[in-house]
Amino acid sequence: MPPVSPKVLPSVLLKAVSLLVYVGALSLTSCFSSRVDVSLGKDVPIGSPVFRKEISGATQSPWSSTNAIRTLPNGDAFFPPMLRAVRRARKTITFETFAFVDAPVTRQFSRALAERARAGVEVKVILDDVGSAKAGEANIRMMRQAGVELELYHPINILRPRFSNNRTHRKILVVDGRIAFTGGAGFALAWSGDAHSEKHWRDTQYEIKGPAVRGFQEAFRENWFELTGEKIEGSSYFPELRGAGETKVQVVFDDPWNPDHPVAHGVISAINGARKSLLLQQSYFIPNRRFRSLLLAAAARGVKIEVIVPNQLIDSKPTRYASQNHWAELLRGGVRIYQYETTMMHGKLLVADGQFSIVGSANLDDRSFFINDEINLHVDSREFAREQTAMFRRDLKVCREITLENLPSVLEPGYKRFFARFLETQL
Repeated sequence: MPPVSPKVLPSVLLKAVSLLVYVGALSLTSCFSSRVDVSLGKDVPIGSPVFRKEISGATQSPWSSTNAIRTLPNGDAFFPPMLRAVRRARKTITFETFAFVDAPVTRQFSRALAERARAGVEVKVILDDVGSAKAGEANIRMMRQAGVELELYHPINILRPRFSNNRTHRKILVVDGRIAFTGGAGFALAWSGDAHSEKHWRDTQYEIKGPAVRGFQEAFRENWFELTGEKIEGSSYFPELRGAGETKVQVVFDDPWNPDHPVAHGVISAINGARKSLLLQQSYFIPNRRFRSLLLAAAARGVKIEVIVPNQLIDSKPTRYASQNHWAELLRGGVRIYQYETTMMHGKLLVADGQFSIVGSANLDDRSFFINDEINLHVDSREFAREQTAMFRRDLKVCREITLENLPSVLEPGYKRFFARFLETQL
């Protein structure tokens, strides 16, 4: 082996020290609570009269029955209505996201938010300090100079590792307290377009009208109070909301300080309640031992389980390595796995028994369940579930099924998957 160049040595040492600091931080953050009740919903089939009551208790979230939801697949479908809503704001805008990365669409939103602030609209923005590290100083400066109240969520502090590891991954846009948007998407070049090339990702956002909008505003209010000490109140933020449709929904939000883990317990209830089918579309699919056991138990009782995951175009390679460590076990248990082939698939979707759906920001992994701030929308509607199922089936047409026979040809190198085991609770 050739000697290490003196010019390279400082860089190598720096990386080694950085790795040690990171591993140390991970060990400190392991004290986040991850206890869940895996029995929730076990004897309560989806669609039964008591299911909504049981899951409401499990997630600490009420149901509202008169909502309208619009499914918006890919950036060409979701960015225009989101921008229109912002530009039409008259009183308030609240906006929270993980990834806000300088790009044409990001500059459009920055200008629109700034313009509304100059027009007298109260605009409050929360950007995650890590996910939005490349937001662009010009965008931040433009918004703040226009009067946008902008806060960065949990700037990195090496003296506070648990604080620094807790990111807001919530996707919230609420305009005038009357219309909300959520889903999996961030703001960057990757989310523009229509998933038509490797540079344009596959993702989905949802537009919500009706009483459920209040839940998104309450989630934003929680984090705004944490960052500023200001309580968001009044009819400008919480107007009286009339019914906009007939869809029954829950808004479920979570953070690692909540020992009851409502986001995780919502997923557990859905898996346990399924009797016929489970469709999962997950960009970061790392079910821990307990969640794998739930999936395998569902498959054993006859539930047809299909999972769409990304291929090697995934933006987080270690996540793919960690996920693949569990594919053989799931395949042997009857779970069918499909690899999305055309571009990065960033969706987060669960449909159970063609009746109950979960969409939103949370992935099926420990980081979403126990470390990040997340927000999901639960929808009890056969019509909505049919729409999500049709979208799932369209995506399936550009997938490759992974089987035990072809798995060896798909697996990443063993040494990468080995080291990913030590990080999978943090990915």
